[in-house]
Amino acid sequence: MEGSWALRVALGHVRCAVVAFVGAEDPSGESLFLAADCLEVEGLFADLGVEPEPVDPSVDGVASLDAASEALAAARPVVPLAVWAGLQAVRARAAR
Repeated sequence: MEGSWALRVALGHVRCAVVAFVGAEDPSGESLFLAADCLEVEGLFADLGVEPEPVDPSVDGVASLDAASEALAAARPVVPLAVWAGLQAVRARAAR
């Protein structure tokens, strides 16, 4: 996958994760913290000038983060370390 396209697709998946986490029925409120973490990752993409690619929003937040990670892994040599690390940190927290 070409680098800039991978970044666009990954950002689209991160945006879907935000929507999924905000809309989740979670009495503990953890989903809202995950949404906030995703917004921080979105900020990293914004700093790079990346525009999101529309993706299928029908999956849950964790699956969206997994899809974003897969997109970035396909173009790993050109993915900035901050973006990669930020996304992986959110994925690890979401998997708990």
